[in-house]
Amino acid sequence: MTERPANTRTQLEDREDGEQGSEDNPRATTRRRWLSPTTPRGRVVLAAVLALLGIACVAIGVIVLTSNDDAPASSRPVRDALARATPARAPFAGLTTTVVRVGDRKLAVVIADTQTERVRGLRQRSDLGPYDGELFVYGDLVDVHFTMASVPVPLDIAFYDGDGRVVDRLRMRPCAGTDQTCPVYGARRSFRYALETLAGHLPPGDLGAPG
Repeated sequence: MTERPANTRTQLEDREDGEQGSEDNPRATTRRRWLSPTTPRGRVVLAAVLALLGIACVAIGVIVLTSNDDAPASSRPVRDALARATPARAPFAGLTTTVVRVGDRKLAVVIADTQTERVRGLRQRSDLGPYDGELFVYGDLVDVHFTMASVPVPLDIAFYDGDGRVVDRLRMRPCAGTDQTCPVYGARRSFRYALETLAGHLPPGDLGAPG
């Protein structure tokens, strides 16, 4: 809606002043009554205008939904990356591997999605070969803790919820003791995924699948 020029407003006002409902000009009164929302025809016009506005709102909603379908790769869920898993190579033969996105970086990770694989973790490993880290996958939100017993190098770990949003991140130190004597590390709230990398190699940001 735009502001009307002053001269146009004046002309319209002059015209209306000259068309006041009177015996000499009954058509002006009839025209105003026809447009009134209290008359049947006025209600029809009002209903048509509202219907057009409704159609416009629906069209805008369709455009928004369509644009969401073209969301950037950064919004792809973690499960998309897990669905693309393939057998891992040495030194992680027997596990599976995939590529995930953390923030704006892609990382090649091995997957630990069974209890045995998660307990094994990166114990006694200082070389990850061609991989950037290990992704611990749980079936639901959990509150488990990690230990650095028999891990010879410092690690960074980040915890993510079911949608891949960061819950917490920590630096974990090597420990020569046992599971019972070494410190434990946990997130400040429940998580579904945990990603370990060598210290200094874990990017900031949420976890997802690359495009």
